[in-house]
Amino acid sequence: MSTVSAPNSAQAVSPAAVLSWHQRLLPLLPLGGVAWIAMVLANHPAISRYGLSALTLAMCAGMVAANTMPKHWLQPLAPGMQIARHYLLRLGVALYGLRLTFASIAALGLPGIVVPLAMLLATLLFGTLIGTKVFGLSRREAILVSSGSAICGAAAAIAVASVVRTDDKQTAVAVATVVLFGTVGMLLYPYLFDLVTGPWHWNVSERMFGIFTGATLHEVAQVIAAGKMIGDTTADAAVVAKMVRVLALGPVLLVMALWPNKDAKAQAGGPSLRGLLKSVPWFAVGFVAVMAVNSVGAVPQEWKGGLIALDNWLLACAMLAIGLHTRIGDLLRAGRKPLALAGVLFIFLMVAGASLCYVMA
Repeated sequence: MSTVSAPNSAQAVSPAAVLSWHQRLLPLLPLGGVAWIAMVLANHPAISRYGLSALTLAMCAGMVAANTMPKHWLQPLAPGMQIARHYLLRLGVALYGLRLTFASIAALGLPGIVVPLAMLLATLLFGTLIGTKVFGLSRREAILVSSGSAICGAAAAIAVASVVRTDDKQTAVAVATVVLFGTVGMLLYPYLFDLVTGPWHWNVSERMFGIFTGATLHEVAQVIAAGKMIGDTTADAAVVAKMVRVLALGPVLLVMALWPNKDAKAQAGGPSLRGLLKSVPWFAVGFVAVMAVNSVGAVPQEWKGGLIALDNWLLACAMLAIGLHTRIGDLLRAGRKPLALAGVLFIFLMVAGASLCYVMA
């Protein structure tokens, strides 16, 4: 789901853990300033006509800086990047519920629930099978990479790692595949929509393409960014479909923890209930709670504009931090077999997701 840094990245910013809150918040100020600039630029006519949202601009700015500037220049920003990736992203996703109501979920109809859940299950099964039989990965590694693609990105990979008990390197590789192919999908999907509705003349609505986006793209932030580049209708449908996958993380973890397997017999005890509860994506529960409050009209209309602007800023900060943490060289060195499996799953998600959306339309 949400974008969470890999364990090896946590090591890079571990000094932040001993800093006081004001020392950790201070490096967040430059990130907040750049995120605000991205919001201003996104509203400029010269840029908005290309469909580039503040989230996309922030992500791209971060990636350019990460791949052109020396690492020691960016190191002072590490505590702020950690806060943005972990806390601001979760808060931003929860507040996104202000844009939606339960009526909007009902408007998606059966496809909004069936497509994301079916793709989640199919991707997990297909990825585990292909990963072990074709690419020769261990069952744990195959499940780990498949979970990142199937459920909610890096957050799912890290949560699943705690259940199937993979090491830090395997988890970091799985997260790298999510970042790589999720970013490719985020930039590709808007052009794909223009292609199918333009030269190809397919009858695809923004709503259905939003369901497709939410059911097949890796990270919540990537789903929002891709949807925003197409339109608000697409973004709203995409987020609802994505939240169906995110909320499924808890049950999936429980099934994995209780599922009998050979590896479990060699382990000294299974995952604790406390560990499972820590893996539950509570920000997704917050998203549903905020949407419920909005559905009953408890949020004053005059507050919404400011709250939505705040939400856009939170998400832009998170996307900037994610971009600053994305180095192309590190991704390409992640490992050939996991990258190959993630690439196959990326194609599988697009083809199977589009086919299922066509059937359900």
